[in-house]
Amino acid sequence: MPDLGFNEATRCFPRYQYPKPLDAPDASDSLLDVNDSPDRIDNISDTALKALQEHYSDNTITKDDIFDYVYGILHAPSYREQFANDLSKMLPRIPYAPDFHAFAEAGKELAELHLNYETCEQFPLSVAFPNISSPPTDLENADPNLFLLTNKAMKFIDAKKRVLAINDNVRITNIPEDSWGYIVNGRTPLEWFIDRYYIKTDKDSGIVNDPNGWFADPRDLVTAIKRIVYVSVESARIIDNLPAEITAD
Repeated sequence: MPDLGFNEATRCFPRYQYPKPLDAPDASDSLLDVNDSPDRIDNISDTALKALQEHYSDNTITKDDIFDYVYGILHAPSYREQFANDLSKMLPRIPYAPDFHAFAEAGKELAELHLNYETCEQFPLSVAFPNISSPPTDLENADPNLFLLTNKAMKFIDAKKRVLAINDNVRITNIPEDSWGYIVNGRTPLEWFIDRYYIKTDKDSGIVNDPNGWFADPRDLVTAIKRIVYVSVESARIIDNLPAEITAD
């Protein structure tokens, strides 16, 4: 979701925009009380569509393809390296890569992963119970209370970050090395997850942020971690297979 003021540095480039009709009586700022379907403006212009179709001599290219292409280009390591200086001080400029469809297909795959991370497939991680004398044989038979988060953040207990301790009773094992190949703002998705999922109390207000309340069943925490790892591994795979060339010779 776009940031509406808490962070002024935020930029949002959505596929469409839905402006509020200027002549709507008593129009409010809420999206929840819109009775009629709002107008939709396509943020990819006909001019841009024509330019790419002509450049690639391909009239089958659609505006959705262009959106996916941009998402693919922005993930390309070669693009980030080649234009590192420019990207640090201005908005991205998108080149005509030699292989349009490779980046468009990759961008579509990445977008589907990143939009549907809460319902995607689960990476087959293992669960261990190091301090339980009679550990459960599987997740379904485990006591849900064993998975409750505390006021201590989850942490890796090995140098290779293959084992994650949720608390004193539960560990997630067999975290693949490939999951560390996808970085978002300096951290992997799993590291961002660890940073957010523990009980915190705001010093000024005293409000308690307890992520245990975000799950219908505490064991669902394991499911969420499996999905986060799956997204990371698949994102890294897609990005690694992107073409190295992003500009024509």
